[in-house]
Amino acid sequence: MEGIAVFSNLLELQQIDSKIDRLVEDRRTLPELLEHHQAATAAQEAQTAHSEAAARLHEVDRAMTRIDDELAITEQKHRAQERRLFAGGMTAREADHLRMEVRQLGNQVSEMEDEMLGLLEQRDLLDEQEGSAQEKASAARKEEQRLAGLVTRLLADIDAGLSHFRQQRADAVEEVEPGLLRRYQNLRERRGGVVVGELDGRICGVCHLQMSVAEHEEVIQEAVPQCIHCAAILCL
Repeated sequence: MEGIAVFSNLLELQQIDSKIDRLVEDRRTLPELLEHHQAATAAQEAQTAHSEAAARLHEVDRAMTRIDDELAITEQKHRAQERRLFAGGMTAREADHLRMEVRQLGNQVSEMEDEMLGLLEQRDLLDEQEGSAQEKASAARKEEQRLAGLVTRLLADIDAGLSHFRQQRADAVEEVEPGLLRRYQNLRERRGGVVVGELDGRICGVCHLQMSVAEHEEVIQEAVPQCIHCAAILCL
């Protein structure tokens, strides 16, 4: 009965380790981790798109401010030169020169006004694009934050489970004979996964392969029975 208890304790340890392995794998392959990574990438891309749209809008605003300032100066100069021309008191040559300057200034004013109208149309379009990009960036950021919170909660649950089972493992290890524990740990290092199982008749509980009658008789005589197929430690 003592031998049965020893192997029963080892089987319990294996069961705990299997639970720990599953939780570690769950933590590594948590689907929400990938979803969060994708959402974070999408949020960054959306933020970049918004920043670029805002920068284009800012450039147009700067251009409009510059043209508006130049237009105000040119209009003021145009009006001043018109007043001089209408006031008279100059030679014909001076008047011709001034008329040419007034005409040039008028053309400059018209060109600036046309350019300003073009910029206004461009700004309306860019303003709409910037607003849309901002909405998308905000939505993407909220989704990333939602998934970040979800991942945090899920990982916390997994970590709580790991902490629980690791404490159980620490207690279970104390119940396993040191030599048997070393053999178990060596098997785990070499093969990984499940290395302890029950023997069901002549069938290994780990690899589920059947031994011959002679093989079975030989195995059950061993101090530490091990499957001839997978080397798993067998609990009789």
